[in-house]
Formats: sequence, structure tokens, C-alpha cells
Amino acid sequence: MGTLFNQTSRKDYFDNDAVKFLDTVKTLARDHGLTVEETCRILELSMKMDDYNRKDEQLVGLGRLIKGLIDEISMVREKL
Repeated sequence: MGTLFNQTSRKDYFDNDAVKFLDTVKTLARDHGLTVEETCRILELSMKMDDYNRKDEQLVGLGRLIKGLIDEISMVREKL
């Protein structure tokens, strides 16, 4: 999974893997007795949940950066 500074854009993902994605949708629909529309909706919800997890992880990293900045500012202030 990518991080804040190492995240593949979703556009690149779908541009490069569009045919593979369509084949996956058709296979999943067939294997699970679903329509393509139902399968797409399930995949959309799955991607949304994954996106929430990514945002959580990225916010943790951002929080660490902010805490580091606060610590550095505090050390500079103490030296004054």
C-alpha cells in the first residue's frame, strides 16, 4: 500500500489495468451469480473502505510529522 509520498494515483492504476479490471468484474460476477452492476457496486464499496484505511494511515504519518515539527520548535524556543 502506498503512503503519503509514495501513492500511485488511481488514474494510473485504472489506465494501466483497465482490461484486467474488467475481466475481474466479469469473472467475479459469473463466479458469484451476480450481475455486473452488483459486482461493480460491491467493488466500489470495497475500494471506498480501503480508501478510508489509507486516509487513516496517512493521517497518522502527518500527525507524526506535525509532532516532530512541534518538538523542533520547542527545542529552538528553549535555546532562546
